[in-house]
Order: sequence, then C-alpha cells, then structure tokens
Amino acid sequence: MIKLFDYILDLIYPPKCVFCGKVIDKSDICNDCIKTLPYTKGDSVYQRFPFVDKCISPLYYKDYVRRAVLRFKFSGCSCYSRRLGAIMSECAENNLDCGSIDMISCIPLSKKRLHDRGYNQAELLAKEISQNVDVRFVPTLKKIKNNTAQSTIKDAKQRAVNVVGAYTVIDPNAVKGKHILLVDDVVTTGSTVSECARMLKRAGAKSVYCITLARRED
Repeated sequence: MIKLFDYILDLIYPPKCVFCGKVIDKSDICNDCIKTLPYTKGDSVYQRFPFVDKCISPLYYKDYVRRAVLRFKFSGCSCYSRRLGAIMSECAENNLDCGSIDMISCIPLSKKRLHDRGYNQAELLAKEISQNVDVRFVPTLKKIKNNTAQSTIKDAKQRAVNVVGAYTVIDPNAVKGKHILLVDDVVTTGSTVSECARMLKRAGAKSVYCITLARRED
C-alpha cells in the first residue's frame, strides 16, 4: 500500500533536480548537475574573514546554484536542505577536522523574518550537517535587531555596519572554550559571519569555523 501511494505521488509530483528542475528518478539531483555545478576547487574552497578561523564553501553562487538557493529561501522549498546539506557535509569532511569540532550552530534569523518565512534555512542546513558528520547542533546566537537584509546592500562597508550589534550569544557558558562550526547558506562580503564569530569569541569560544553552501565568485 505504501509503495502504491509513493508511486501515485511520483506520478502527480515527479522528483525533480533541486538545481535545474529536471524530472528525474528517485533522487534530488540529476547526473548533469552532479558533473557541471560550479564547484569551488583547491584554494577557492577557503576564505578568510575577521574573527573566522576558516570559511569553506563547496559551490559558487551563480547559475543553477543561485536559483536553487532562492527557491530554498523564498519559495518554501525547505526539502532542499537534504541535498544541499549533503553537499556541505562532504565539503566539511574533506576540508575540516570534524572530530575536533564541539558543536555546529547557525546564523539566526530575526523573529519577524522567521515568522514570514516559516523556517530558518541556515538551521535546516546545520541540522543536516550535524546528523551527517555526527556533531551536535546547538543554537548559540540570537538576532536582536531587525536590520535591513544584507542581500539588499551592495557596499561592503555598509554591510559591515549594518550587522554590528545585531546578534547576541544565548549562553556564554555553553560556548566558552569550544570549537564551533557556524553554518549559513551564502557568504559574500563575510560581514555577517564575521560579526557572529566576533560575538562568539567575545563570549569565550576557542575557535569559530564557517561553512556555507556557496560563495561569491571573485
């Protein structure tokens, strides 16, 4: 009965690649996208930002990746977190010492934005990575200022100013002396992850690493 129900669902809502939207069989990414996505390679996987010990990203924010992220964030496609989280997990395992990380956390949303969207895409990704690499997920930060969305600000200096004082650490004792992996969907200027890492380190975190699905192409 369950298999019949799944079969009917697949007929009505056939599985599609999360990136290009092509109808596929029992998966969430097509073979073409597996081969042709704009992967970062070598040194381009890594970025350095103030207060962040290392930031890694498996993909560039362009083409099908950009479209997938926008659907994930703004079109209710929360189910994308499984595939996107799997890609990020592989990147983390290949480029970080996951065994030394004490906890995985995420960039929080404001209460208003969380209410409007219904979920925090960074939290969904963080929980997927947490499960895949076997490191506990812990909410460490809270957004206390409903500032202008970073995506609407183009100037890097204005972005940095925009996030100052926007976040606070929930429980300083929980992060003191810890190695933390911070998760977000996209990094551009690094202002948001830098501010969050600054607050965590001010609260006593030993190190703060960051992973995002995608980064801006230089």
